[in-house]
Amino acid sequence: MKMRVFYIYNINDFFYEVYNKYPYKLYKMLEDTYYTNRHDMMLSNNYYEAITNNFNKLFINNFLNMNHNLDVYYNNKANIHSISNYQEYSKLMVNSYCLKLKSSINYPSFFETLRKFNHQLFVCDFENQDYFWLENVRKKEEELVKE
Repeated sequence: MKMRVFYIYNINDFFYEVYNKYPYKLYKMLEDTYYTNRHDMMLSNNYYEAITNNFNKLFINNFLNMNHNLDVYYNNKANIHSISNYQEYSKLMVNSYCLKLKSSINYPSFFETLRKFNHQLFVCDFENQDYFWLENVRKKEEELVKE
């Protein structure tokens, strides 16, 4: 089973306003920070810090727990949350700088929860060169349902 790895960033207000309609440019900036070498690490960290807000780990862990506490397929230990059922296996790791989500499916259950958390979340799958604003993905699915 091929797992997808999504990096979820909390984009700050300025970059959200400027790049909301230009996600490719934002993706390229984040991709540069992702593939940086040790020599450029300091510059890359400054660049990254200018684009994103940190996650409050305690708050987001509690938010995930509250939204999944009735799900029998949900489990969590410290900063690692997982859903394992017949449709998907997803593991979400909470860090201050970004969330890392490994999943067996393209639209993991955690996406739906995180959409409620913040509308400025930007998702990157660097391996597959895929990127999107999390708030826009569901909207597209809802539009398809209306048709």
